[in-house]
Amino acid sequence: MAYLTDFLAVLAVFSAIYWAMAWWQIERWRPRLPEDGRADGPLAEAPGVSILKPLHGVEPELLENLHSFLAQDYPRYEVVCGVQDPTDPVLALLQQLPVRANLHIVVHQQDLGGNPKVSNLAGIYAQTHYPLLVLADADIRVGPAYLVQLVRELQRPGVGVVSCLYRPRVAGGFWSQVLGVQIQEHFLPSVRLANSLGPNVYCAGASIAIRREVFEACGGFPAIAPALADDYAIGASVRAQGYRSVVSDYVVETIVAEPGFASFYRHALRWARTTRTVQPWGHAFSFLTYPLPLSLLLAAFLGKAGAALLVLVLVLRLVYHWRIVRKLRSPLPLSAVLLADVLGFWIWAHAQVASSVHWRGRNFSIDAHGQLHDGVER
Repeated sequence: MAYLTDFLAVLAVFSAIYWAMAWWQIERWRPRLPEDGRADGPLAEAPGVSILKPLHGVEPELLENLHSFLAQDYPRYEVVCGVQDPTDPVLALLQQLPVRANLHIVVHQQDLGGNPKVSNLAGIYAQTHYPLLVLADADIRVGPAYLVQLVRELQRPGVGVVSCLYRPRVAGGFWSQVLGVQIQEHFLPSVRLANSLGPNVYCAGASIAIRREVFEACGGFPAIAPALADDYAIGASVRAQGYRSVVSDYVVETIVAEPGFASFYRHALRWARTTRTVQPWGHAFSFLTYPLPLSLLLAAFLGKAGAALLVLVLVLRLVYHWRIVRKLRSPLPLSAVLLADVLGFWIWAHAQVASSVHWRGRNFSIDAHGQLHDGVER
């Protein structure tokens, strides 16, 4: 029993060290948020930008999200929305968008196999025109300075791809809040810290900016079609070409609308399983990012000392929460914060053995190389 207590104590110490480092990174960070207004100044050069929006079904607040991309403070860009199913109800919703010369709706049946979002993006890509590409998920919302900021960072010497971190915009009930906590208080700080300690390998499909010639040199969408982590595959291919991948200080919003526990759990497990695919060692030790559950386990063996430790960790956790909320201007309830920590630890363990994910109403198995294989349709 003493060995187990010592082992848990060591884990708790390492978890506390991680926590302190992540906290410090958040304190030093100066993010640019969607509500921060217009761009700081014009670009020296503003090449045309094609924004690719893969759509599937009517997602919460989709019209508002698309309107935000149509309101960019940028001289020349197009928004190309892609739909693979001609009976998809999202097509009726798109008719409510204003008629704009730079808005295009593409209905296609491109199928590269494997990742369904990549197939959709491939069909959209064939209808784009500009030298810069921005890939942005349907659930993403931005401010008017978004394109200027991404293009400015993409034009820096040696940069091949720019992606964004994101904060949650909760559009559902309690389980949406729990998932929101995992996004902004676990995922986001971990990316910030990882980037500060070594070369940046982060590249997230929420928002990716890349030059067309670089993307084509990487093999385009057919090269990443089988991958579960298609966004990570883009970043890895760009770095293999000798370019840097960077994380913008611009933070986009992701709409979080989970109707219940089952939906939340499937979503969180898919994210965790994706992380395990692309960074197996990093994911294996990511349980250290959950000091509260570790302290709960340790407290069970330490009596009064354990209770005092647990109170201390809980107080620090709440301060950590308050600082992130203030930095991102994104409040979330304390009940969701505490539950997200405990469930996050459990989901981490489940992801170690999970061999399939549920996505867009379908089951996909994942092989040892992180590639998707279509499962049973639901």
